[in-house]
Amino acid sequence: MLLRVIDLETTGAHPQTSEVIEFGSVDVSLNDGSWQTGAITSRLFPPTGPLTPETQAVHHLTDADFTPGSPSATPQILREMVLRAPRPDMLVAHHIAFERHFLTDAVTDALPWLCTLRIAQKLWPDAPRHTNQILRYWLRLDLDRTLASPAHRAAPDAYVTAHILMRQLETAPPETLLELTRARHVRRGAALRSGRAMNTEQPRLFARNED
Repeated sequence: MLLRVIDLETTGAHPQTSEVIEFGSVDVSLNDGSWQTGAITSRLFPPTGPLTPETQAVHHLTDADFTPGSPSATPQILREMVLRAPRPDMLVAHHIAFERHFLTDAVTDALPWLCTLRIAQKLWPDAPRHTNQILRYWLRLDLDRTLASPAHRAAPDAYVTAHILMRQLETAPPETLLELTRARHVRRGAALRSGRAMNTEQPRLFARNED
């Protein structure tokens, strides 16, 4: 089984007015009974319009970072990046609601998505927050700092997310993680305000990995 972890950098949050300017991915595959990470893939796509200061402040990409004349991120090019051989069985992102705005079912052939954010909220409710960088340090992931930096760039963020996924795969198989992705997340405060009792005795499946 092959899981393709994807991260996008864009010029904004809405696909109708924004475009993808960087694609990063890391494959996580099951080999001889153990999960392994593969090489990092990344590609820059020049925007068709100007980069705003707000956009540049997030990922610190400027016009000088893009090769003149290289193609922009069309749906067909993104499809080729997502589905390149070896074809993945599932796609993964830390916040799939964002990536799926740009990588629609038409682009991905409607492959199932794992959301490491949603999974983390259910596996590790005691984490201080569930951003990929906070989870990186909370889980004490042993990462290559040159590959994990800078944050808010597609390749480093995909690298960090892939290792969060690896820790989640120690807890449950992809099929169970898919169920957690699709399950509704109830915030602890909202549940308490609504009068519903919170189950504090989490089954082992949802226990924090202490290794």
